Amino acid sequence: MKDDVLTTRVTDGVAVITLGSATRIYFDEEMGDALTEVLEGFAGDLNVRVVIVTGGAPGYFNRHFSIPALIEIAESLRASGPVSGQRMPPTMADSSTRPWRCARACLNQ
Repeated sequence: MKDDVLTTRVTDGVAVITLGSATRIYFDEEMGDALTEVLEGFAGDLNVRVVIVTGGAPGYFNRHFSIPALIEIAESLRASGPVSGQRMPPTMADSSTRPWRCARACLNQ
């Protein structure tokens, strides 16, 4: 695993997971997968009593989620259709999707 994705250390039963780095302050699928893997490993470790999750950039826990990853998630959810008993996801004309349209426009530039 790359150090800019996340790092871990365990001292006296306290695990510290540091997300990202000073130059990588966004959460994406790679970081999510790495975090899940590390947390699952700590779940079975009797020597870890506490897990602290912190950010790798000074002053930030996590600056933002990767916009391309958010668009991919949204499109996947929209394509999957409604869950039983729920309304359809909003259309691109719906005012609640304005941030997505902006993100898509920025991505396509």
